[in-house]
Amino acid sequence: MALRFIDQNPSGIANSDRRVIRSHVMRGKNAGKQRQSTKTQKSVAELKRLSNASGAGYVMPRQVLWGDLSLTTFPQELDSKSMALIHRWFFDISDALFPPQFCTKFDIIKSIWVDFILADEAYFHSTLAICASYVGFFERKPAMSSKALHHLSQAYALVNIKLSGPFSVSDMAIAAVVSLAIYQQVHRQLATGLVHLHGLYRMIQLRGGIVRLMQENRSLALKPLRLDAELAMQNGTAPLFRGDEVPVNPVLCDPDVSSGQFPSAAPWMPSILLDLFNFSRLLNGVERKQRMRLDPLDYTETMVSLLYRLVEVSPLQQGSIQRGGLYGDVTSLAMLAFMTTLLPEYTREGSNCPLVSDRLGSAMEDLCLTAEESLESDPSFLLWILFISGISVLNLKSHHWLSPLISDTCDKLELNNWAVIQQQLSQFPWIFALHEAPGQRLWKDVRKSS
Repeated sequence: MALRFIDQNPSGIANSDRRVIRSHVMRGKNAGKQRQSTKTQKSVAELKRLSNASGAGYVMPRQVLWGDLSLTTFPQELDSKSMALIHRWFFDISDALFPPQFCTKFDIIKSIWVDFILADEAYFHSTLAICASYVGFFERKPAMSSKALHHLSQAYALVNIKLSGPFSVSDMAIAAVVSLAIYQQVHRQLATGLVHLHGLYRMIQLRGGIVRLMQENRSLALKPLRLDAELAMQNGTAPLFRGDEVPVNPVLCDPDVSSGQFPSAAPWMPSILLDLFNFSRLLNGVERKQRMRLDPLDYTETMVSLLYRLVEVSPLQQGSIQRGGLYGDVTSLAMLAFMTTLLPEYTREGSNCPLVSDRLGSAMEDLCLTAEESLESDPSFLLWILFISGISVLNLKSHHWLSPLISDTCDKLELNNWAVIQQQLSQFPWIFALHEAPGQRLWKDVRKSS
């Protein structure tokens, strides 16, 4: 690079001269470095303008092409700690929602959720509030962090503005309210979560209903559906969306999957128990590489469909009567307990579904006291109920009867080691990748206590 001297004007260095000087300095500073192209990056204001112009049928103008969130421009500048929170939340929750042993890789960077964070400040702040809470729970912090409260207050203010505007039922508005409901779910503020859910329901109805939203944006529609089913299970309320509105994914209609039969099934056993068995058989085949991994949204849709069918007839709702009497109640609650092992744990404090835990524990105690003959009629099925309950929503410390009952049932079946117990359990819904390790730990604890 040839040297060039700049003559100073008598009045001082002009603006044009300063530009030349800066240009020379930066050429030397950046010599030999690759320059990052900025053509694919748009300002947040431009993203908002394009998203608002698209109305309810929101389509992002571009995808995030980077493999790292640190190269992304957010609606607000993030410090390194906040960036780490987003990384941890996104990649942890991605594996929890779409287990890599069952699902093909879900590229969170190219998902609509990262797009929403870039384009919408309300969703950005609500996500950061969830991230801070999630990490706080895992680090055993006793109180809600000031960072989470700051982002939550910002999110509420921005959502209120959004809901009073012309795009109050847009995809981004629905996503922002969903994230607020998830925040309340994380903090076990279920009554507030239900208020948000009712608002979501009205928004989706104004969009033409959940079926239409599923057609327009399947990824987004599955969020309120899953939230509805989970809150129904946690509150003991009826779900807002009807189960017949949730499409049954073809994964359960596959003849290779649906041909399963229980070795010993009582006539009164509900048909959904066979579907749970088929689903667990499918996941076991995927994990053992006997079948192709599932599409993440297909996996989620099947999960949501099963949850809806269970909560709609569960004894969690007042006045619900199960076929099979008390034994039917226990069976229904045990199936819900089975489903909790497939749901993400937002916290590490106690059961993810305390209502299921309370009702199942009480029903099991009543069954032990009043229906001894029922317990002896099908000990292999009872063993599955005991183990699936013990690795999900019940524990030996709080339910002292659980350990001796497991021990007595194993004695009746002449099962004295984990290998034969596991073989017995696999005749019912049992997912090896999720249930084998906690099941074996439960058996060891039972042996120690006895």
